[in-house]
Amino acid sequence: MTANSEQDQLLDIYKLHAELADRVSQRREGTNRLYVSLHVGLVVFIAALLRFGFGDAPERLVLGTVGGVGALLSVSWFVVIRSYRQLNTEKFRVLHELEKRLPYQFFTLEWDPEAKGEKSNRYWKLTHVEVTLPVIFFAVFLALIVYSVLK
Repeated sequence: MTANSEQDQLLDIYKLHAELADRVSQRREGTNRLYVSLHVGLVVFIAALLRFGFGDAPERLVLGTVGGVGALLSVSWFVVIRSYRQLNTEKFRVLHELEKRLPYQFFTLEWDPEAKGEKSNRYWKLTHVEVTLPVIFFAVFLALIVYSVLK
């Protein structure tokens, strides 16, 4: 196998792996949208109950149940984000390894400013930003549970 042919194969593998990493990011975005929708749906449900009443259902039970469901959804969302972070970390570790054998290190230079001899705080890791919402929703639903217990 010639050096050029080997480099072409390596580039094809690199492109495929980069595409797979991008698909993981797209699935992650879709999953986040789903969880946001579910949480907003619970908030709308609570707002409707507060506006129109609880009917014959005990208010404490309904609020506690909705709070419990919301808290569990928040924990689930947090775990899913963590799982995607682990998957992406490994995908990019492999991409960085492949890049060492290519003439230009696309992702390494983009994400590691020290590789260019610079220090930059351009990027916040997406996971650090993205876990904020499940934590906020968890706190809101936990407060709802506490409220329902103390009422």
